[in-house]
Amino acid sequence: MKTRVSLLLAVVLMVSFATAADKYVSTDFGFAASFPANVVHTQVTTDVNRFSANVPGGAWVAQVKVTKNVVMPQKVTKEFMEAKLAEALKDGGMVQDGATSYTTFQGYPAILATATFIVDNRNTNHVAYPAVVDMKLIFAEGQNLIKGQNRVYWVAGWAIKGEDRSGIQSFLDSFELR
Repeated sequence: MKTRVSLLLAVVLMVSFATAADKYVSTDFGFAASFPANVVHTQVTTDVNRFSANVPGGAWVAQVKVTKNVVMPQKVTKEFMEAKLAEALKDGGMVQDGATSYTTFQGYPAILATATFIVDNRNTNHVAYPAVVDMKLIFAEGQNLIKGQNRVYWVAGWAIKGEDRSGIQSFLDSFELR
């Protein structure tokens, strides 16, 4: 009996370690997420960094965009969050579909939304496809003057309309601040 329990415990621990090892951790930007493939990090500007991964076969894309040094009001309001969402939509050439919902994420204010944009580039032979994006913006106020400044995390997954989107929600759910 003791051998069976030990063997079961060993199997459970191996599964736990395998799952934890699959999570991409960015200590510099304070987050972790289970991306669907190898992560490509791009520094867009001095205050904006992007982490993205394409699912093998190109079914969908996962992305985290971290904007640091964000000027935030003392209390993050719905109006402030909506203005930042509008910026993200405009920057991505997206149109919002449906309503927004407001929540908290690990104690920070967050906004959830779905949008659509048109994919039309050399990778699609210039054939235009609508892509659906599920996203959340998290407004993290810096608590440590040395390490952290105010940041907005834009966490998103998208796929061409009609394609398999089954992994997007699990990616979004895997995101955590560290």
